[in-house]
Amino acid sequence: MKKQTIFGLCLVLVVCMALPGLAAESSLVVPQGELTLEKAFTTALEKNPGILQAQERIEAARAVLKQARSAYLPTVAAQGGVKAMDVTGQPDWNPYLRVDDSYNEAGVGIRLTWLLFDGFSREANALAATHGVELRKQALANTRRLLLKAVSTAYYQAQLAVEGMVVAKQNQEFNQILEADARIKWQVGAAPEAEMLNFSVKALQAESDFSAAERDFKIVCAALAQLMALPEAYLPGELYPVRITKKGDFPLESFESDYRFAMANRPDLKALDAGVLAQEQRLRAQKGNYSPDIALVSGADYLFQDDITVKDQEEHATYVGVVASWDLYTGGRRRGKIQELNAGVRALSQQRNQLVLAIASGIRQSRDRAETAFQTYERQKRTLALTQRIRDHVETAYRAGALPLTRLNQAQTDLVRASGAVALTWVQYRIALVNLSAETGRIGLLPGCPPNS
Repeated sequence: MKKQTIFGLCLVLVVCMALPGLAAESSLVVPQGELTLEKAFTTALEKNPGILQAQERIEAARAVLKQARSAYLPTVAAQGGVKAMDVTGQPDWNPYLRVDDSYNEAGVGIRLTWLLFDGFSREANALAATHGVELRKQALANTRRLLLKAVSTAYYQAQLAVEGMVVAKQNQEFNQILEADARIKWQVGAAPEAEMLNFSVKALQAESDFSAAERDFKIVCAALAQLMALPEAYLPGELYPVRITKKGDFPLESFESDYRFAMANRPDLKALDAGVLAQEQRLRAQKGNYSPDIALVSGADYLFQDDITVKDQEEHATYVGVVASWDLYTGGRRRGKIQELNAGVRALSQQRNQLVLAIASGIRQSRDRAETAFQTYERQKRTLALTQRIRDHVETAYRAGALPLTRLNQAQTDLVRASGAVALTWVQYRIALVNLSAETGRIGLLPGCPPNS
């Protein structure tokens, strides 16, 4: 009885000595931030250079439209000049007379030209420019779609890295507790030193796992900061993503519903449709070159000649009329241009067919990945619950001396893997949903996303 009392006092003393060391060793810090997915989206959409570039391209397309519409308005041009003339002339009525003269000539004029008809080319060019504006708008929407997809993926990967750090820290703390317990037993001669060192090694391995997850977190944060266009691609601590707090199921639409939505809303498909319409209008404009150009012209000219041998001359002239020009032969230039544009229309049509097939395939693949990822996540949750119970039972049996150290190591390793697998499969499920929503064009309708307008 006295020996048991002495052993208990020694045990309490060693525990008191070991606990401060344990607190000092458990110094791994899991990053905590306040960045929500919606805030990441808002920042990226406001500052990302790709979005700003797409917006400027819309302005450029509007300027092209303004140029095309200017063909409906008259053109007013002014001209003027001063010349020093040296003239030699021979009148028809006297072939033996030759007149040489030097004089100065100054003239100014103004001319108005108003195109009345050009085979409807200007109308077609204006419509082509209008479709060009729509194309750029849809290109902006598509840039936005791809940006939201990239931000979502980076955000969830950052959350996954944080979960990896959490699991590694919990594993380290568990092994440190067992290390302290084994140290006590070793110091009182109740366990070999190798058992204590085993937990020390496991704790160090957990720290290495933590460092690897921390490295992945920093890399993903740099990518996320780049997408959000933060200065120097640096994500400050307060903008670290929030921890995963809510899990559940996000019901999927049917394939037919997803496909119909994509056909009606995918911005890259809309942009391609606008491109086809613009190309068809350019073809129509080119065909207009087979017609004559008819224009109203009007103007006024003034001419003054001085230092002429006979007498200074001053002329005034005003005019108004209709002029027409018609290219009867261009060496095949018009036909070649029409053939080029026709081939371009056919190529765009085939490109659209290819995109439609890619959309259908992408939706099917994303749906399969999302369904499989969710099923895997559900199984991993059940596996984690069972593994946690097994580890607890094994730990109790080990402390009672009923099971060996190797069995506890195996149970703890299984628990760490199961915890990581739950976080991994959940993030894979969310990323699969992001990919599916990007394929259908619903990316802005996911929870936490701004409207996809």
